[in-house]
Amino acid sequence: MTNRDEFSPKTKVAVALRANQHCAFRGCPQATSGPSDESPEAVNMTGVAAHIHGAASGRGSRRYLASMTPDQRSDISNAIWLCTYHADLIDGDEVTYTADAIRAMKREHEANVAAGQRSTRLTGRSGRDLIAIGPDIVFVGELLGVESALWSFHLQSFVDGDVHTLIAFIDRYEQTAAISRYVLVESLGDGRVLNGAPSVTKEKSGEYLVRCPVRPTAERIRADELPSSWALSYSHDIMLKNGNWAMVSGVEALPQQIKTCLSHQKGESPLHHDFGTRLAEYCRLLSGSPWFEQLLKLEVIRQAAIPYVDTVHNRHYTPFLCVTRVFGITILADAPTNNWLPIRVDLDVKGLGRWQHDLSVCVPREPIRRPSLDDLLAGQHEA
Repeated sequence: MTNRDEFSPKTKVAVALRANQHCAFRGCPQATSGPSDESPEAVNMTGVAAHIHGAASGRGSRRYLASMTPDQRSDISNAIWLCTYHADLIDGDEVTYTADAIRAMKREHEANVAAGQRSTRLTGRSGRDLIAIGPDIVFVGELLGVESALWSFHLQSFVDGDVHTLIAFIDRYEQTAAISRYVLVESLGDGRVLNGAPSVTKEKSGEYLVRCPVRPTAERIRADELPSSWALSYSHDIMLKNGNWAMVSGVEALPQQIKTCLSHQKGESPLHHDFGTRLAEYCRLLSGSPWFEQLLKLEVIRQAAIPYVDTVHNRHYTPFLCVTRVFGITILADAPTNNWLPIRVDLDVKGLGRWQHDLSVCVPREPIRRPSLDDLLAGQHEA
């Protein structure tokens, strides 16, 4: 049992991604992960998520701030990614390495990482392609082939999960919920429902070859067939028109169909616990990092391409209903304002073709905790 306010595994992954797996100490060229000789799957990790303000009081704690809450000490804002040498160095000299000095190093390093990635995209040099298999596996890879019933990839490095997570997904495929059986590819702007468990083969080069059997593309409706829904104002409120609730349908309903789906956070609804996105989670951990825009694009692809299984009404449908491809997503602000984040979507829409639009999506700062259906039925919720 420890009284240290440690970072969660997701926070550790996020702070490493924001640093591009390199030590953030000014001038340090050290990459913090690489292959281990112990086994073909082993990774040698020499980086740590170090606390800026100490994780606990007492002897040896550096820069401890008693006024911080446990949540603040374990928040990503209190973390910096360092090699083990520089993690020890800053904890050996808190006079030189004050909290402000460490935060400045972190900001500078993350800004340099972001600038380098933007330069890569602008110059057309090959960049990373993100592929997701189910909700817990995201990796950098290369798309090798797209056949009618099979998509194949070279797996280069994991962003979320690891090879053991992938193997567990394969082993437990038959017990996995239908909503979690999918593959998404950032470069394609598309995804498919899996038609069976993926397979993984280790090649002589050391890379993993991943094959995903896939189903045909999901059905979409035309944009002019979008059903009627309440019209929302620029302030995101339901509007009145001539004394009645204002309604929109067809193409006019498309912007708020996208906005409403992306603003619905996963776990928010007690009846549809699996519906929604992870935008708020990604924003809290990765806002300001290029990784946020890429993971946001994967979430948009999922809403466009992967049908939601509505067991309440016994129907399947893609949340966006009419979007057939995601060309790009651009985040238009450094951070949400009053929980609303402006973005630009660039989509292919059935019946319209290529369609671009600016809209705002809700990304609440604090995690949404909604009662489950069982809680509601048991009366275990606040009035």
